[in-house]
Amino acid sequence: MKKSQLTAAALLTVLALNAAACGDTETAPQDTASVQTTQAVTEEAIDPNDPYAARLAVSANLPEDLDFGGASFRTIVNDASDGNVMPKDIYMESTNGDIVDDTIFARNAYVEDHLNVIIEPSEVRSPADTASMVKKAVSASDDAYDIVLQHMIQMGGNALSGIFLNWYDIPYMDFSHEWYPQYSIKDLTIDGVMFLTMSDIMISSIHNTYCMYYNKDIAASNDIEDIYEVVREGKWTLDKLKELSKPIYRDINGDGTRDADDQYGYATSIGSNVVTFFWAFNVPLIEASRDGIKLVANNSKAVETVSRLNDFFYNSGSVYIAAAYTDFIQQFNEGKVLFIPRCIGETLTFFRETENYGIIPFPKFDENQEAYYTMLDGCSPTIGVPKTANQKELIGAVMEMMGEYSYKYLFPAYYDVALKVKGTRDENSIEMLDLIMAGRVVDFTFVYDNFKGFSFTLQDLLKPNSKQDFASYYAKKEKSVQKHYDAVLDAFLEAAED
Repeated sequence: MKKSQLTAAALLTVLALNAAACGDTETAPQDTASVQTTQAVTEEAIDPNDPYAARLAVSANLPEDLDFGGASFRTIVNDASDGNVMPKDIYMESTNGDIVDDTIFARNAYVEDHLNVIIEPSEVRSPADTASMVKKAVSASDDAYDIVLQHMIQMGGNALSGIFLNWYDIPYMDFSHEWYPQYSIKDLTIDGVMFLTMSDIMISSIHNTYCMYYNKDIAASNDIEDIYEVVREGKWTLDKLKELSKPIYRDINGDGTRDADDQYGYATSIGSNVVTFFWAFNVPLIEASRDGIKLVANNSKAVETVSRLNDFFYNSGSVYIAAAYTDFIQQFNEGKVLFIPRCIGETLTFFRETENYGIIPFPKFDENQEAYYTMLDGCSPTIGVPKTANQKELIGAVMEMMGEYSYKYLFPAYYDVALKVKGTRDENSIEMLDLIMAGRVVDFTFVYDNFKGFSFTLQDLLKPNSKQDFASYYAKKEKSVQKHYDAVLDAFLEAAED
């Protein structure tokens, strides 16, 4: 779809139907398209062949007579103290002309009106403070919060404290609905128990999806082939990344030293940017079921991944290892790097002023890999219900109605308009975004790692001057990792018996 076509379909459909659904022109989004055009378009005016028609036809199928008597819906959310720029997921105080913010505001107004609830401003805390406060509330039998949205790995650790309810025990929740990403629901459920879930109410789950960016000017000046076509042909692999990166190094400042002022084929920090390769390469780490947790991380693909990345990072001469992810982002924005790994939503933050770049998926392990995969940064929230929450019917109804509205309007406002129209620089990147989103993974291994498993193996072993090989690393951690995941499984099985 061309950007011009996408703009027309997205703006007219998302904005106009959002206004119609809300039934209140004062709370409707007023971004980009003219107010007169938006107000003139109605649901009846939409072409039934419009790509949004199926999305708009879904329903949460809630009882029509639900009325919670003005009760408050209370949330506690991430304050982004980890340095990651986080979009707002749950609460917006007022409209401001931004399509995404205004759609969140309109969604909440719609839910408040239809369920007779008040969505209170979120209590904003760091992950550590949130854990402390929720544990304190549960210990004191205090019904202080209805849902918690926080850093997914922190939440996975918190779940082991027995402070969250099983989502399947919340009335009205139907996880077959389209607004619950099925790539995560199955993986986060064991024996009919799911402590943490995800939903389209959280645009942060799109924002924090890992991808790669490439500088089209550097590619053109080095006669590099059409990278988009390489991706389409299924040939975008780690070896291809290494091949294209190798000849790019230039000693720009002429000092004879490889430093941040030079030009590189690839730049990264040693953090979640490298952790993502395990998921991009579909490397198995554990196998989880109600019958037990089996460690499978000591496999040939994991060993080879560590070895090949180590060789690429430190022996190719074309990779710059930055101290922080903001450092290599700056290098990219200054036109000094061909490829970098970062998150999709940063097209709207860190790369807003950068023009000539493309968006592509993380590479495959090799050409035999069936698809391109990626993961969400750990700072993305999962959602839990504290054990002391008494308003279970309200929680389920709000989650379902928010989910339905978000699926219909918020997801398109953020993904189809903000990202595809404002965030991309060419039509090929729009195609690439869909490919990246189709390969997202949020799994049990990562969410319940609690920084005690093998999820951060690459971060540990690829640090500069690391002397540890995979075999010794695995042997040192094997018993403690098994013990950790056994405790995780016990928490699920105990909840299943309640």
